[in-house]
Amino acid sequence: MKLQHYILSEAQEQIKQWKQYVKSNRMLSSAVKVLQKIDKAGYKAWVVGGAVRDIILGDKIKDVDIATNCPLVILGKIWKLYDIGRSKEFGIVVVIEGGNTFEVAGLRKDGKYENGRRPETVSFDVTIEDDLGRRDITINSMAIDKDGNIIDKFSGRRDIKNKIIRTVGDPRERFGEDYLRMMRVPRFSSKLDFDIEKETEKYIQRMSINITKLTPERLKDELLKAASQSGDKFAKYIQVLDKLKLLRCILPEVLNLKYFKESPKFHPETIGKGGTVYSHTLEALKQIGADKPIEMLATLLHDIGKGVTLNYQEGLPRYLRHAEEGIKLVNNIADRLKMSNKEREALLFGVGQHMKFNDILKMKPSKIAKLVNDENWDVLLAVAQADEFSRGEVYMKRKEFEETVDKAIKIKEKYNTKEVEKRMKLVDGHHVMELLGITPGPRVGEVIRKVTDWILDNDIQDQEEIDQYIKSLV
Repeated sequence: MKLQHYILSEAQEQIKQWKQYVKSNRMLSSAVKVLQKIDKAGYKAWVVGGAVRDIILGDKIKDVDIATNCPLVILGKIWKLYDIGRSKEFGIVVVIEGGNTFEVAGLRKDGKYENGRRPETVSFDVTIEDDLGRRDITINSMAIDKDGNIIDKFSGRRDIKNKIIRTVGDPRERFGEDYLRMMRVPRFSSKLDFDIEKETEKYIQRMSINITKLTPERLKDELLKAASQSGDKFAKYIQVLDKLKLLRCILPEVLNLKYFKESPKFHPETIGKGGTVYSHTLEALKQIGADKPIEMLATLLHDIGKGVTLNYQEGLPRYLRHAEEGIKLVNNIADRLKMSNKEREALLFGVGQHMKFNDILKMKPSKIAKLVNDENWDVLLAVAQADEFSRGEVYMKRKEFEETVDKAIKIKEKYNTKEVEKRMKLVDGHHVMELLGITPGPRVGEVIRKVTDWILDNDIQDQEEIDQYIKSLV
């Protein structure tokens, strides 16, 4: 049920339907109980921000934030309060109601901002309208009370109806207060398929270079949020970043792909769409589902090595060893964005191994087992599938792809970690040194790895046969 269909007035029917809507949504029902308890204590509270936007749009509510004029000391008498880092300094705490967790923030008005990041001062003796006025875009600057009445001083509902992303007030001020807001605009534009209002767009383009002043961690977190959307929305997000002149500041390696052509013979999906590696990348992104941010970023970056490996064969562009060169560029990006080791390794595996997938069944079983047993196999699988399916069924039909995956999984099951460990016990280091007459050192490890691969590739289990092979390596 879409709230916009019935929040038309403060009539009794509207309140009745609001109560029915609340009753049908467990999280919102718990949030309204928070509002009611604060009201009973003699204060006011509202659901604010994205939850109000999603209610009006009829979208699923993922979380609910609450704003109130209730002092923390009173809130502490109603609930056990939980802190979030330094958020308590800004009047923000967490409460639990009905098994749901809510951020509850005191009404506040921000003073002058420093370094495009945070306000120097905060005032708490303000109205709900003042609180909404400090937010970034109109569709996120609405509030709703316990009875379903919407406070919409900045015409958020109008902009939702017109499908427009617009800043609250002067865009220069909003973006000057916090540069990250320039990244949030394209995220909501792509998520909701809304256009960006002209003045808002103009000032992002003018101020885009300031995005480089943000900490790498904030940039990475915002990218991951955007990459959690479905592939078609993330592809649009990248295009909007480009239009707003933000992509060149954040991921110039991706922007660079616009200047490298793909052969129509190998990439028919790029015909009529620019014919570039960039356009192939956008089509590949569209193959990824939602809530797979690492798989999405790995797909975005899977061909960045083509930006440094262009060659021509028979008049056609070729990019030999682009996966290997991509590894170097991904490492640079991971350094720049302060990615965790886990994030880095996942991206490196997806980018560095994606060209091997088509030939996976030509590999020896030991090599396949190592690929499929890797903890980032799912990332590689997503990248390879997106890469292939973006080109249509000219090169590999879905059925063939699925058969390839099935065969690889069967090899994984045959040569799982326990089986590998079992076989490795047949190759003892001391035994190797005794047979070859060598002392401890790197050579022992090399022999063990080589013998283990040989055992797996040839399904060997006889110890005497293994010993003969070890002796042949002298």
